[in-house]
Amino acid sequence: MRPYGASVNQLFFPDTLNDVLEKQLRKGDFIDAIFYCPYDIHELVTEEYLSRILRELNEEHKKLLFLCAVRLFSSTRIAKIRKQSDRNIRKVRGTMLKKIRKKLLAALLDKAEKQQPMTLLEKVFLEESGMKIDSGEKKSYNG
Repeated sequence: MRPYGASVNQLFFPDTLNDVLEKQLRKGDFIDAIFYCPYDIHELVTEEYLSRILRELNEEHKKLLFLCAVRLFSSTRIAKIRKQSDRNIRKVRGTMLKKIRKKLLAALLDKAEKQQPMTLLEKVFLEESGMKIDSGEKKSYNG
């Protein structure tokens, strides 16, 4: 056996070559690699309203969202990187997500009022937020 568990008579490819971003680069799809940083996270979404919401996040929230959503790091790993407690990371993440959801709800309600087409996920989000969309009108379940 050789280092990294590679056999003497076999080929060995580093795990980094199997990364999704690396595969995209080999195919010539550079757009995700160009915007692969916290400050450009808003460029990774196609919906204008969502891009605006992400662009308006403060710098710390952009970094945290990037590590959570793009890099898929756990709160424990982020806590070690930032030299903070896991509990603090989870609290900041919760605050950030609450702000995003609040702005997202407003954007989707505006979209519904203008009777613009909505995806199934957008409709589900509105329903889970206590809103029901009927013929372009919003109605609250609570009143």
